[in-house]
Amino acid sequence: MRSRIDVDSFVPFPRDINKSNNHYMKLSNQHKTDILPCQVFHYTLTYYATYALLLLLLFPIISFGQGYVEGVNISYDHMPMKIKTLAGDQKFTGNNLKIATSVPVFLTTNKSKYLIIGGNLEAFNFSGTHPDFEVKRVYSISPTFGYSTMVNKEFNLTALLMPTMNSDYKNVKGSDIKFAAIVRGSWKVSETMTWKATIGYRQQFYGPQYVALIGMDWKVNDKWQIYGDIPHNLTASYAVNEKVNTGFNLFVQNSTYRLQNQNRYFEYNSVNPGLFAERYISSKWAIRGTASYTLIRNMEIYNKYDKTDGFIDFYELGDRKDPINPEVSPGLSFKVGLSYRIVPGKK
Repeated sequence: MRSRIDVDSFVPFPRDINKSNNHYMKLSNQHKTDILPCQVFHYTLTYYATYALLLLLLFPIISFGQGYVEGVNISYDHMPMKIKTLAGDQKFTGNNLKIATSVPVFLTTNKSKYLIIGGNLEAFNFSGTHPDFEVKRVYSISPTFGYSTMVNKEFNLTALLMPTMNSDYKNVKGSDIKFAAIVRGSWKVSETMTWKATIGYRQQFYGPQYVALIGMDWKVNDKWQIYGDIPHNLTASYAVNEKVNTGFNLFVQNSTYRLQNQNRYFEYNSVNPGLFAERYISSKWAIRGTASYTLIRNMEIYNKYDKTDGFIDFYELGDRKDPINPEVSPGLSFKVGLSYRIVPGKK
């Protein structure tokens, strides 16, 4: 059995204070016969990107983590891939574009209670010749709705609801929409340490997924900081100077997408440890480059009736049939990201 993981990348949480699918449906109704799925995603991406930038201008302080406030994050992954077959190796590349944003809508003057509105967009395509791997491109749209409250000066509680539509966007169905819900608590132990715990439930095409994360944000000293939500992500960051950081990053992903072909589904599991370097190109804009080696790269295609009893962290419940495609080899991955940030106390 191939190695598996259990956690998908959720929208970044808004900071602990005091420390459209509608567009797609409209396009579909207006152009039922002449619009291509790639055009639909292009229009939708443009719409949401514009929306995200407007939110960025209206709400400069959006989400918290890693010692800074992050409003919008845009990232691009490039992954050389290979499938070994009796007829020879099939080499191709994967390219994954993601946009994420979240906005607090404050309900009290002291900002201790607020709603969360945001979302994630993804366009994942595979170029090159790969006849034994039928996936060409898949997309994801996931709006986010939530509520956060400061229970006391040290404890924050946040709940999120995330409907997600993951597929190749061919013959879109209502069953393509899956739901996820998570609850997270944050405990500020000291000025340099915050502990976090997250539990959640997510519908996947293979069945239910149960999420359990332990997180931390630890400022070790003026140079080192360790933060993340294990096992989803972990970063050890070293401040070279005021504008440059470098360090180690671990990122884990688990996603499923429905395919038009016989209603099969595509499951993408990856574990990516790597090294990163980032630089602030202005007081609030930062660019980061990451080079990683994908230890686990499960890109598997299943028939729609191939289900599990569920996933709990790394453990798969039940006995699912083997995937119908050959194994995709692990390998290198290169990622570049651009984000808008506000560092507390930094002008």
